Amino acid sequence: MNVSRRQQRHEVDAVLLMGGNIRGNAEYPPGSFFSLEALEAEIKSDEVVAVVPMPGWLLAEGIVATHAGDPIPGWIQYDLGVQEDINVSPPVVTHVAGEPIDPGRIYRVATKIGDLTNGQSPPWTAYYSAHPKVLPPKGAYVNVQAELMGYFARNLWRKLWDALSLELAEICDVDDCNPEGRLETLDSSGNGEVTVEDIQVALRDLLGFSVDDREMSLAEFVHNFVDTTGSGRITMSDCELFCDEIQEDFVRDKWRLSYKRVPAPAQTETASASTSDN
Repeated sequence: MNVSRRQQRHEVDAVLLMGGNIRGNAEYPPGSFFSLEALEAEIKSDEVVAVVPMPGWLLAEGIVATHAGDPIPGWIQYDLGVQEDINVSPPVVTHVAGEPIDPGRIYRVATKIGDLTNGQSPPWTAYYSAHPKVLPPKGAYVNVQAELMGYFARNLWRKLWDALSLELAEICDVDDCNPEGRLETLDSSGNGEVTVEDIQVALRDLLGFSVDDREMSLAEFVHNFVDTTGSGRITMSDCELFCDEIQEDFVRDKWRLSYKRVPAPAQTETASASTSDN
């Protein structure tokens, strides 16, 4: 959620999810495909989260309240930036976003809003029942499947960009990004516009992915990301914009990913590559 995208900038300190929201009911051996069907099986299509303000003391107490006994459906899962000392009883939350927790700080936490008042974490229920106005409106909710697909799409565009650089290696160097050549390589019809079908072909021909033309959901997400104006069309202006900012953008995100201690890009790229296999 902290990967910068033109459409959204969430900037959260932590992600806290109660067990059961992300099913995790299947094993995916190394080298196996993670398909769109698998994503839909793991996460309900209408599963949403939102960013809420949460005092550090409440964040810690809310987690510990569900971890004090045996695992239950309300057991709180957290991202790798959150650390907990489980060698004491009850356990103690020691870090958030990779830094020592500050009980008095207000953290930005992405979580499922309904879980804040469903009673499974009594500290959360008491606090947010007493302070309902701090909860965001439904219009600010983020669909989990869409967020993941957007992340996969962004990573795929980076792969396509790198692949295009190789295709244009003789005429595109550090000082000449060559947006014209990139557009021409992707534009199969020669009309100066890149379509969803062109993206689907590029996933197959430039990246070597196995795709099925009956399912273009991932190509549509990539197309939507590259369409910087929201016009529904990818044109020269989009390629020129990415030439101006893509390198700086990716360097910044690489630092953020490292700082936030999320899983290595290779893990997510595997998922993003194979989501088009159906």
